[in-house]
Amino acid sequence: MRVVVVLNPNARHGRAGEDEAEAVRTLQGLGVDFDLVKTSRPGDAVSMARRAAEQGYDVVCAMGGDGTVNEVINGIAGTGAALAVIPAGTGNDFANALGVPKGDVAAACRILSRGTRRPMDLCRVNNRYFASSFGAGFDARVTKAANERFKRLGGIWTYIFAVMSVIWSFRPGRMRIVADGREISKSPLLVAVTNWKSYGGGMYICPGAEIDDGLFDVCIVDNIPILKFLYCFPRVIRGTHTTMPEVEIFRARSVHISCSRVETYHVDGEVFEADEMELTLVPGGIDVVVGEV
Repeated sequence: MRVVVVLNPNARHGRAGEDEAEAVRTLQGLGVDFDLVKTSRPGDAVSMARRAAEQGYDVVCAMGGDGTVNEVINGIAGTGAALAVIPAGTGNDFANALGVPKGDVAAACRILSRGTRRPMDLCRVNNRYFASSFGAGFDARVTKAANERFKRLGGIWTYIFAVMSVIWSFRPGRMRIVADGREISKSPLLVAVTNWKSYGGGMYICPGAEIDDGLFDVCIVDNIPILKFLYCFPRVIRGTHTTMPEVEIFRARSVHISCSRVETYHVDGEVFEADEMELTLVPGGIDVVVGEV
């Protein structure tokens, strides 16, 4: 098994690079046939991952946060190379989906060395693949604020502070959502379409989502008063918001969202803008290296 590790040294506000020596030492000790490459700017991981797949590497490992994972998956989608993760970023939600512990580089390297593969659904919005999560509306604005202003805090605190910075100014736009032919028109607080249970450093937005069930989990939250949102926010963190009357959860194979204005949206924590989002998935479309899941 040939492995290339794509390290984003700028992940976790520049602290991910501190884990490099431990990763190299552990992988060498385990006898893994690997090379390590480092990104220097956004987009590098896409081209590096694609080049590695073309060169015949069996596994491309993203060492960084969920944004690094997103770039790597966009480089290897459709190539036959498997995706692995050494979590070293801010949120690291996708690592949970693979059974890879956060904050333990050596343990992540041991999982990588075993090379246990499992098929995962390959998700796409417009021309961008993603591993675990898509969101439009309030959560996307929060992600943008987190990336620009609060990443140095780390983990869920990054997103809690970002929520507080956005909530007073956010105004929802009109959306038309078509999921497997079913149409919903409203001005929601947010629409999340996920392949995994959590995003935002541990917010269980779709607590029933699985990476290999061939379906998206969709969460639509109606626009609710600010004070009620603040009161209910801890329930989103725990994943108990699903019983609220303002929340609708369902599953679908495809989702199309048309917006009355250009909306901010995020995929795996990376922020984009569009007024149309077409979400599709290929069941079992990519292999991932997993631990105990």
